[in-house]
Amino acid sequence: MNKADMVRRDQVLRAYFKGRNWDNNNEYVLKRELVRHSQELLPSYPLLIDDEWEVEPNRTQEGKGDLIFADGEGRFAVVEVKWLNLDNSGKTAKTRCKHQRKKVKDQAAEYTGFVGQRLKIFAQIEGYWFTNECDKPQLEKRLEGF
Repeated sequence: MNKADMVRRDQVLRAYFKGRNWDNNNEYVLKRELVRHSQELLPSYPLLIDDEWEVEPNRTQEGKGDLIFADGEGRFAVVEVKWLNLDNSGKTAKTRCKHQRKKVKDQAAEYTGFVGQRLKIFAQIEGYWFTNECDKPQLEKRLEGF
């Protein structure tokens, strides 16, 4: 994918997120806010190039990634988004939240490698996770020069 393709994809995806405001799912709302404010939250990656991508094409059971951003020069950011229910109290709720936090971090690290294999040529891929606990996406893993 060349830079012109990335710019085109960015325009289409951003228009989709801007226009789709009827989904009140907490995780989607968090993802939408990340996309709408990505210039401030991920300034090194100005281009949104994928949303809800399959880790292995045509095999949804292997997982779905959330977002991929690019700088247009060979650097990519894979971002996994998860809404954590922080309102519930008690041991079970805290354990569930801890498990979800670990899961999103693990997905960010794992999916970074899958994107590297999928793109084949790149300078750098960074894996981030983003939850409603965070002010901005958190770096989990970095791969350089496949």
